[in-house]
Amino acid sequence: MLHVALRLLALSAAVALCSARAQPIIGAIWLDQREVFDSTTTEWFFAAPLLNTLHTTTRPWVIGDELLFAVGDRLDTTLLYESERNLRRTGLFSRVAMHVDTVAPDTVEVTITTQDFWSTSGALLFGSGGGVATLGAELEEFNLAGTGSRLGASGIYRTENNIGWQGALGLTWRRALRSELTLAASLFANRVRTEQRLALLQPYRTLRSPLAWSLGVTNLYGSDFLYQPGSGRYELLPFHLRRASGWISIGTTDQDEDRLFATLLLSVEHVRRIAPEFRQAGDNSARVLLSLGSLRQRFRRMSGLDGYLVEDLASGAWGAATVGYFFPANPDGERFFYVGGEAEQSGFLAGNRLYLFGRISAGSGFEQGQARYTSIESEGLGHWRFSPLLVLVGRFWQQTVWNWTAFRQLVLDNDAGLRSYAVNQLIGDNRLLYNIELRAFPTWQWWIFRFSGVAFLDGGTVWRQGMQFDRVRFHHAVGVGVRLHILKWASDGGILRFDVAYNLDTRRIGFVFSSNQLFSAVRSHQFQLPTFFGSAIDTE
Repeated sequence: MLHVALRLLALSAAVALCSARAQPIIGAIWLDQREVFDSTTTEWFFAAPLLNTLHTTTRPWVIGDELLFAVGDRLDTTLLYESERNLRRTGLFSRVAMHVDTVAPDTVEVTITTQDFWSTSGALLFGSGGGVATLGAELEEFNLAGTGSRLGASGIYRTENNIGWQGALGLTWRRALRSELTLAASLFANRVRTEQRLALLQPYRTLRSPLAWSLGVTNLYGSDFLYQPGSGRYELLPFHLRRASGWISIGTTDQDEDRLFATLLLSVEHVRRIAPEFRQAGDNSARVLLSLGSLRQRFRRMSGLDGYLVEDLASGAWGAATVGYFFPANPDGERFFYVGGEAEQSGFLAGNRLYLFGRISAGSGFEQGQARYTSIESEGLGHWRFSPLLVLVGRFWQQTVWNWTAFRQLVLDNDAGLRSYAVNQLIGDNRLLYNIELRAFPTWQWWIFRFSGVAFLDGGTVWRQGMQFDRVRFHHAVGVGVRLHILKWASDGGILRFDVAYNLDTRRIGFVFSSNQLFSAVRSHQFQLPTFFGSAIDTE
């Protein structure tokens, strides 16, 4: 027996030694930072040196702050992959790669290769669709002095509702003073509306962040638009809203890609409106919302769905249950209990050729046993990859309410996703929308530009509460389009879209210009704050 025990101890020691050897120590971390235009590739051209000089390369410490490993740590590929995703998620880089070199039996070195996006966006803006147009200019720097912070300003002339000129100014100070905190401030103004927002937050930055929180204030004043269905006319509804809010969330850190969250949100507001009949749900009420949520994520790298850049796509699930209480912040406030929930699920099937995403959320308030502000919303999204060059994408979106006694307005038009339809004329309390696109991604590239094409079908309807669904009228548009992809520009601004849409109601052709895809072919599951479901409405 003693002999057997000694053999078992020796075997255990050998297994432990092999396990230690299987996890070598990181002996060095090297940064290989490439400029926007790389002289070793075909993107190089005569003005590239000047443009590289005008751009401030991302500071090394910005990259270092996103790394979840350090010199002297045992090699953990899970942490390497997450660090790579974190760097891509910053939106600062057109390329991120990590390479591990074995330099000794128990030592490795990690080389991190990054290539910056061109981060200064200065452009003339022109857009049209649905009978309205915009013309103006914007200037934004989303990697200010190489620190990853954003500073932007814009001035745009809008024909919609005779709004005229509007301006916006925004600052996002990311990782302020090398901390986990982010400071965000914004100002927006036109002739009918002014918005001022300020927030200090510590977000969930990694899969192991134990705590996140935020404090913010909002000041909105001016007028909302009340649209007259089918006429294109509107009324102005003056208002003034002041709101202070904050939330704190605690997340588990021991399950890697599967996490649990407990979140508490507090908010109080004061609102003045032109008349009681235009009161919105929750006006002049303080709210306390508590949610318990669960998040599961599995990541994979892919391109050729929305554009040509490599994306980190998350499949998995998110779910949360919310309970809350609304009580008057002044004599015009409301008092009721609230319960709600949401669930998401997604996954890749058929050898990653098929992707499906589904989401449903529902909630209701209760006052003296009577339901108030009951809502249900569902979304569906999917794509089928016929080949790396061809993908069929579709989405479905539905919003329905009952017992909604406050002002509510949903719009179905070109801006919402029904291309070529006049803006602000199809109005209801409930909305249903679906889009189908066949996207083609040819391999041809000219310098830093690539092109893709699309054929599409849009459809949808809106209707009032109490109206039978079999009596609603559906509206449709079909068409084709072209997208210009700018590979040196960040993914959220690197697409110019031109669509030609045929309105099946009016039998007329409309043209749409925009600077993004109408919708993405995938949805990532993310931590969500407790929500008063159904309270978001269209007021502009």
